[in-house]
Amino acid sequence: MCTEAPILSMLRRSKNPSLLADFGWMFVGNAVYAAGQFLTLILLAKLVRPEMVGQYALGLAIVYPVMMFTNLQLKAVITSDTRRKIEFGHYLGLRLLTTPLALAVIFAITKALGYDRVLTEVVLMVGVAYGIETISDVYYARLQLNDRMAAIAKSLMVRAALSVVMLVFAVYFSRSILWGIAGVALGRAMVLFGYDIAARTQDSRTDSLVPRFNAAVQLKLLWVSFPLGIVVLLGCLNSSIPNFFIKHALGERDVGIFAAIGFVISVGNMAVVSLGQSAFTRLASAYASGDIAGFGWLLGKLLAFGAAISACGMILSKFAGQEILTILFRPEYAERADLLPWVMGAGGVLFMAQFLGFGMTAANFYHSQVALNAIASLSLFILCFWLVPREGLLGAILAMLIAAIVQLAGSILVLAHGVRMQTRLRANGTEGV
Repeated sequence: MCTEAPILSMLRRSKNPSLLADFGWMFVGNAVYAAGQFLTLILLAKLVRPEMVGQYALGLAIVYPVMMFTNLQLKAVITSDTRRKIEFGHYLGLRLLTTPLALAVIFAITKALGYDRVLTEVVLMVGVAYGIETISDVYYARLQLNDRMAAIAKSLMVRAALSVVMLVFAVYFSRSILWGIAGVALGRAMVLFGYDIAARTQDSRTDSLVPRFNAAVQLKLLWVSFPLGIVVLLGCLNSSIPNFFIKHALGERDVGIFAAIGFVISVGNMAVVSLGQSAFTRLASAYASGDIAGFGWLLGKLLAFGAAISACGMILSKFAGQEILTILFRPEYAERADLLPWVMGAGGVLFMAQFLGFGMTAANFYHSQVALNAIASLSLFILCFWLVPREGLLGAILAMLIAAIVQLAGSILVLAHGVRMQTRLRANGTEGV
């Protein structure tokens, strides 16, 4: 076991980057990585037949929820463990156990769905590529715990660029989507072994970066992190609920319009995730050290940032929404520019709820998030069932907005109750788990 780090002195060290600098690095890293993913789809559409692009999309649709669930959000668990109660090797060992399990589940799904050999190979290769990425994610958590966000951003940027290059090279010469994804997997493996796990990158002795296997420790980790896996699985499913009802009530054309207009939430979400990741270690350290005022102050600033993004987006979309949609997409999308302010409003509530999610995870309120996200998902399902047939696309956005308000209100109640209990325990001379 590692000894407890002096948290306050750790936060005051002059070598630690500021929150703004961390945010800057993570924003650029995530932006480049997201651009790489977007460029991947564009290049595939230009290099191979639409059927192959469909195979890739199907692979993502199957792999992403499974991998996100089996990842168990270990990155969040690691970065909230500011006292280093569990050695890094045990986290890495658990990830090395769950990743092959995810691949086995993915293979079982392809067999259950009756996919042919070619499609099964493509789906499994997508799983391998994403599995390599999940191993890098554990090393990112160690870097984040030590406030080395610049190293994470550099890895993300190199990984994005190398994945695109390898994909284009492999697809261009083989005209095979399978070999293209294999190229992506190879590029990610090169970054993992050449940079992410390097002792110089991690600023540590190599022996502290190897996996460790201890059944008792890893079963405890599994028990703690399993609710977070459920939470992220529910989040993945939430993104598809409105599309299902839109397709059933309105048709595929409206699904496309809804997805395009909803893209602006993804842009704002990139900033939210970058800032949330940058602030996460500080939130966890403040809560663990009993600095509830500092925890609340930082969380309040994050909420203000989310509200500001929404307000600016609503104003911009109100006066220039049609022009923005015409430039980004095509004129037929601009015909529904009236939906854009509503989308930005719903996005703002989602951003604030997501920041509170970072706060709950930093405070180790894991199990509460399962019930909260289940309630939000159920409310979204019911609201879409009721509003989409009556109000069309606006009904879907209103359903998202109301469900986000439910999640935001629930998050506030969970945090307020948890902080009150923790304060009471500390006042009595005991510490909550």
